[in-house]
Amino acid sequence: MIAAILFAFHLAQWWHDTNSHAATQRGVKAFVQKKYAASVSAFDKANAIAPSPQRTYNLGTAQVAAGNREAGSSTLARVMRDPHFRADALYNRGTSALASKAWDSAIRDYSDVLRLRPGDGAAKRNLEIALAQKAARQRSSGGGQQPQKGSSPQQQAQAQSRPVPSETQQNRDAADEALLRSVQQQEQEELRRMHQRGTERLHVGW
Repeated sequence: MIAAILFAFHLAQWWHDTNSHAATQRGVKAFVQKKYAASVSAFDKANAIAPSPQRTYNLGTAQVAAGNREAGSSTLARVMRDPHFRADALYNRGTSALASKAWDSAIRDYSDVLRLRPGDGAAKRNLEIALAQKAARQRSSGGGQQPQKGSSPQQQAQAQSRPVPSETQQNRDAADEALLRSVQQQEQEELRRMHQRGTERLHVGW
């Protein structure tokens, strides 16, 4: 009787592992073919059959690639407690934020990646892009400028009510920029090569 129970247990475990592996392979194939919706579906099934940090990471990465950035970021956050996936999950969440023009979130995540992996060239490149785009947005918004002569009372009120960055935010920005400068000094040649390319892609985990 005990032997039969053990056999049934091992058979069920084998079934779960086999079917989860097959679903993962379908997800990888769809991702490589840029069929991201199909990839999400396959990775979701694989993780539902046999949940694991690896399968959760794959699902979050596919969700981000499919444009489901909020869901992808939430899924990736679930695996960040695992040290094996934390840096890559932060990188992919940062890439999702960068695509959404959420510069502060992207800067924070890429900076955290570089604290874990100072030599990550892709994170350095994307951090530089996020910092540059945030600075460009601030310049275009004209933050801190006085209202121009002849502007309407409504325009003057809007200019006066524009929030000033907090000291904490300014300190955080300064720390992020200092981090970027330090890694730039270490690898100037690498950065010059990376300047010739666009934003680095997602880190895949299979």
